[in-house]
Amino acid sequence: MPTTSAAQRAEILGAFDPRFAPLDLSQFPQLQDQPAPDTREWSKDWRDTALSSSARALRDFVADPPLDVLERVGQETGHEDYVDEVRQRRGETTANAFRRACPGYLPTDSNFDLITSTLAFNALPASQQGGTTEESVAALIDMGAWTVPNLIACFRALNDEGLLDIAAGSTRNLSSAERLRVTRMAQAGNIDGAIEEYLKCSLDGEDLDPEIAYDPAYRDACDAAVWAVFKDITNDFVSTPEREAYMNRHCAGRPVTLALLQSAWSACQAASRRYEHTEALRPLRQREERAPTQQELEAMDDGQVDDLYHKSLRAYASDIRRPRVTQ
Repeated sequence: MPTTSAAQRAEILGAFDPRFAPLDLSQFPQLQDQPAPDTREWSKDWRDTALSSSARALRDFVADPPLDVLERVGQETGHEDYVDEVRQRRGETTANAFRRACPGYLPTDSNFDLITSTLAFNALPASQQGGTTEESVAALIDMGAWTVPNLIACFRALNDEGLLDIAAGSTRNLSSAERLRVTRMAQAGNIDGAIEEYLKCSLDGEDLDPEIAYDPAYRDACDAAVWAVFKDITNDFVSTPEREAYMNRHCAGRPVTLALLQSAWSACQAASRRYEHTEALRPLRQREERAPTQQELEAMDDGQVDDLYHKSLRAYASDIRRPRVTQ
């Protein structure tokens, strides 16, 4: 059937008087407005796609369609099942990447609920808070807040406060309230009670056997408890990585006790004073060790020249006797 251009249709229709009732043009398709062309990139047939070259590729596509395809189908059709499928797969992909990034995370329902509620409290509006865990995860995914960096940040914050479940036999960080209780007990002079309380909290309520101090499996936990109490009762100790590294070298791999840490702290203070004294004298020693100029040599009398000669010999002999580090 011949088609009519838009200009021709306008000319034909303009010849009719608009005062008359609208004309029935259903019998004249050439005078109808043509539908807009389909600009979508959808293939009309599966044979128009790369899937036609491989039966296996077609089966894999039908069994597990790509996420972007499902998302587009959901947007085009408005079908809620496709939207839910996209949301679930995105959530699982992000959760798996988070678990790989944080191998210390224990995947329990309690931990998952706590991380989800924490992220929801910080990312969702008040109207979307307070729902179930599944509803919170869906809302977080829809707004783009369900990401690996956000999950890692929540995990670290909760782990630092000791609020997450831990594997049996492992230790956790103390919460702020637990740490304060240990500090108060130590400062009040209840040293043994403070160490015991620290261990009880860090082991997540395990029954403490008196023989725990002799069990190699609990050595790290015992050392951490003694370190914490030492910091609480040593008023002039300010922790720095350098000081703790020096004191750990002083301990030389031995089990940590309060007496050993106090000895290490005294040695650290003495070394610090020697270093400060050496640094204070360094400019003076540098001036003394500077070689005299030609003018200064000519101005010296015989006694000063002889003194300089013997001082140089002593310095040379001392340097020869100094132990060297061999490769």
